[in-house]
This record gives sequence, structure tokens and C-alpha cells, in this order.
Amino acid sequence: MTTSPLSLATVALTLLCGGLARAEPWSGATPGTTTLPQVLQSFGAPSQRTERGGAVELTYQRKSAPPGARRVRFRFTGSERVLNSLEVLPARPMKRAAIEALYGPACDEAVADAPACFDPEPAPGRLSRLRYRARGLTVLIDRTQRVRTLEFLPAPAAALPPPEAAPVLAKEVAPAPVVPDTALALSQGLAPAVVEEAPVTPAPAPPPAAPVAASPQAQDGASDSVIRGWQGPVEESGDSAWTQRMPTKPALALGGALYQRAEVVGVRSDGATSFEPSFPTLVDLYLDATASQRVRGYMLGRLGFDPLDTRHTRPDVLLGQLWLKFDVARTLYVTAGRQEVRWGSSQVWRPTDFLQAPNPDPLSNLDLRTGVDMVKLSLPWESMAANLSLIGTAEMTGTTDEDRAVRYGGAVRAEMAVGPGELIATAAFREQRRPRYGLDLSVGAGIFDFNAEVALVRDSPTRLWQRTAEGFVERELDGPKLLTSAGVSAQLVFADVYRAILRVEGFSNPLGYDDRAYLPWLNAQGDYQSLYFGRYYAMGQINIARRSRTTPTVIFTTLANLQDVSFMSRLDFQASPFDVLEIAVRAFVEVPYGAKGSEFRFEQTPSDPASSSPGLGVFRAGLSLFMRI
Repeated sequence: MTTSPLSLATVALTLLCGGLARAEPWSGATPGTTTLPQVLQSFGAPSQRTERGGAVELTYQRKSAPPGARRVRFRFTGSERVLNSLEVLPARPMKRAAIEALYGPACDEAVADAPACFDPEPAPGRLSRLRYRARGLTVLIDRTQRVRTLEFLPAPAAALPPPEAAPVLAKEVAPAPVVPDTALALSQGLAPAVVEEAPVTPAPAPPPAAPVAASPQAQDGASDSVIRGWQGPVEESGDSAWTQRMPTKPALALGGALYQRAEVVGVRSDGATSFEPSFPTLVDLYLDATASQRVRGYMLGRLGFDPLDTRHTRPDVLLGQLWLKFDVARTLYVTAGRQEVRWGSSQVWRPTDFLQAPNPDPLSNLDLRTGVDMVKLSLPWESMAANLSLIGTAEMTGTTDEDRAVRYGGAVRAEMAVGPGELIATAAFREQRRPRYGLDLSVGAGIFDFNAEVALVRDSPTRLWQRTAEGFVERELDGPKLLTSAGVSAQLVFADVYRAILRVEGFSNPLGYDDRAYLPWLNAQGDYQSLYFGRYYAMGQINIARRSRTTPTVIFTTLANLQDVSFMSRLDFQASPFDVLEIAVRAFVEVPYGAKGSEFRFEQTPSDPASSSPGLGVFRAGLSLFMRI
């Protein structure tokens, strides 16, 4: 039988496209491609590691579970320890409708040119499976149509059509569209719609994959980073985490982020309202060097510039992070250099964040504080799901050559998983300061997440003042004080389309003041700290998101100083209008209200008595674009 040239071209194109078949990724890990060292670098130490019949299983659960999952199990096979299967137990229940919206409908209901569909199969225990053969994905659901687990497998190679098959035009032959990584969708208990992408032109096989980078997520109390993965991997734990590692070639990864904001502040002065615009730009660039599986270096540089700021005519260049990570005898893990540190489980008030100054804008989507210069020694204990860290710090103080000096300090931090929660104990020390001690507890119960922080201090990070007949004078702290913050969150999912997170948080600050007359004085002396001036604070927040391609999210937050009865309300809107989770657009508006002269509505006193007052702020609004590169 004679084969036509068109049929041969069709077969060749099909084979080439079949070579491009890729498995469904989850949180950056792809079956058939990702290796065991890459998973350890991205997700850190597992809760449990087992070896059976030449295969290695890593289990992440409780606090070690990646965002969006209650438990994740990675299974590796072969001498190179390549990911063979990935089983995910979602953090929040999903329904069959959400799975079909994300991955495709049943095969008998799909249109003729559908890129993927599933075949239903029965399973023991009155369960059923949705098997997406083209994607290498199997979803286990119960009789109420709720998802139990998702299992990701290497995608099968495309089948070879017979030579005499009907000719197919080249433009109709294309690999399945690539859908966005679903880690964020699972973390919300939602699933975005399938994104249609242009057909991919066949190309040669790509080079070996670089270490997996975890997906970005919004900052929360349990995270030690603004964007997960930028600060490097969590320290691997125990000798077993290294026994099966294979040597790899040195690798260098380059990336970063671009953050552009446009803001305007309304100021009331002398009976008129003026507008003060700003247009700040922030660029972060990082270099991630992996010389071997046991040595890694990382650098993050930051450039900031605002063309409307008359005080700074040149860009500001900062060193965000610069550290080197290695192990000693595969038991003790060392990280030396400038590192990002975010301690505490609360969202706004974190009294146990001893190594950092308070975040001046905790409601922003990015924490712009730089790292801390320190040496960190970590000693994990896998069998107890615990970790002990010893930290030594060095801080440069002073602004001139005469008063510039280095202050040394340190901390001891013990972390342990306790049932469904985590308990952390911290002790911090520093020259010319008294020791500070802290406890941090977070626990989940059903749809609720509870957290509490308690810090025992014997001094204050800023000067304390008192009013006398002669004026303001410095005072000493009269005995140890307990700073306490606590909060509770509840997450609800409606019709597999809407997700709502309700949060209430409070803060008790015995270092604060109960008289608003201190505000102008503290501001003039440089001792005012926003949201730490009063003695009692509260926050209420509601976060509503809708499943769609753009994942729109609306957040309404109110902060209150309960001592002087002043408030600040803020409305945020965030979306990914370009169908890419690495690009986000956010708009906000915040309005202070309450008694004039209170914390959220006080008029700053200029440092120069001859200068006029800058006025009273009446609102702030902004629009920002964040792009991860």
C-alpha cells in the first residue's frame, strides 16, 4: 500500500508533538521531570520519609504541607530519583464541577476537538475516579461529588495514528493547552477556568530542569517570606534527606519582580484639601546559585525610585538578602549572611518578631523590609517534627562615623508540631537590651484557624516618655510586661465559586500610651511607631474571592485604636486580568476617621518649628501592578 506524502508528514508531526507531551504540574512539581533534590529545595524538610522497594516517598503534612494542601505525598523511582507520582489532599473541599471547569468535562460530553477529558471509573468504598488519561491526572471523589485526593502521574505519550489515516492539517495538530498551576486554586478551595493558549510550535527537548520554584502567595502569619521561594529553601532535615541525592551540575537561576505603584494622599490644611501624588517603582532581582546539592548561595538586590519625590533625586539601591547555605556532616544546617526573617503568626501585630522592626504597612500585599545580618544554625529532629535554631546577629547602628558601631545579638528558637497545630518558643538577646522571650501557638480546627502570640519584655525598642509639670521626660519601664496578640480566622466556600475568609485580631500593648497628647511629641522625637502607640487594638477583615480566570478578590479591613477611639478602614481589590498568576493588579482606598487628634487622625508636628504643618490626612488611594519575572 502506498503512503501519501501528506500522511507521512502528518505522522511525523504527530510524533514530534507527542514528544512535547508534559504531565500536569502542581505547585511547580511535574511528574516525570522533577527530581527528589528539586522537591527538597523547593518545599524543605518533609514530615516523613520512607523507602520501599527502591522507591522513596516524601510526605508533607501539618505546617510543612505546601500552600493549598493538607497533605502531599511525593513518590520517586529510578536511580535518578525522578518524581513518579504526586498525591494531593486539598486544604479545602472541592467539588466535581470545579474539577471539570479546570481540567475538562467527561469524554462523552466533550466536543470533538477538546484537548482533554476524563473517563469515570468506580472505586472501592462507594467512591469514583475521574481519570484524565491525556493529562496523567486521577481525581478521587465521594458520593457527594466532593474531591478526596488528586493524583498526578507522568503524561502518556501520544498514540501513533496508522499511515492510512485521514489527512489532518498541520494547524489542527497541537499539544494540549497548558493550564495554570493549581496550587493557588487549591489553597482557596477553588479552581480557575481553563485558559486557552495558542498552539505550541514543536521544538527539541528542553535541557534538564532547574530547581523548582514554589508558587507565590499572599503574605500570611505562617509564612516567613513575602514570596515563597525567594528566600531560598527551608533547611533540609536529617541524614535521610541526603542519602539518595545524586550529584548535579552547578546551576544559576535569575529572576525577580517588578512592582509599580501610583498613589495619592488627600491632605486637609487651612480649610482646603490638597492632593499629594507619588509614583514609586520597586525592582527586585535575585541570583540563585547551586554549586552542589549541599551548597547554595543567594542574593536579592532591590532598586527603588520615585520621580515625584523631591527628597531623593537618585534611585535607592538596597541589599535585600545575601546568604550562603551548607550543611555540616549532613546533620547541622548553616545559613550565613543577610536573611529574611518573619516571625509570628498574627497578620498585623507580631510582638514575637524580635529581630525585625514592626512592618509600617501590614495591610500592603508586600512586606518591603530587608533581611537581617546573621548566622543561623538549624538542628532538625524529624521523628519529633521539631527544629532547633541558634542565631547570631550583627547590626550596624548610628548614622555618622563618630557614633557608628556594631551591636551583636542572638536568639534561640524551638519549633514543634503539636497535634493539628504548631508551638514555637523564642528567646532573643542583644547588646544594651534585656532578654526577650516569646511563645507562638497556631492551631486549626475545622474551618477555624486560631493563633496567639505572647512576648515577655523588660525594655522598649524606642524611648518611653511621661508628662510632668515641666514637660515630657524619659522614663524607665517599671517591671516586665506581656505583649499579647491573638486572632481567629474562618474560611467558607459557597457553591464552589466563592470563597470568604473572616478574620478578627486583637493586640494588648502595655508599652503604649492612653493619652493622645503624646502623639505630636513622639512624632517630633522620632519615637512614634504606627499601630504600636496605643494600648489596645482590634482588627476585623473579610476577604471574598470568586473563581474565574482573573481570580478577583475583594478585601475590606478596619483597624481600631480602642484607647482613643480612632479607626481606619481600607478596601482592596485584586485580580490577575492577564490570565497569568504572576501578574496581579491591585487597587485600594483607605480612610481614617474618629476624633481629631487621635492616632489615625492626628496632624503631624514639623521637626522645624518655623515650618508649617503638613496638614491632616483625609484619605489615601493607590493602584499597583506586580509582575513576577
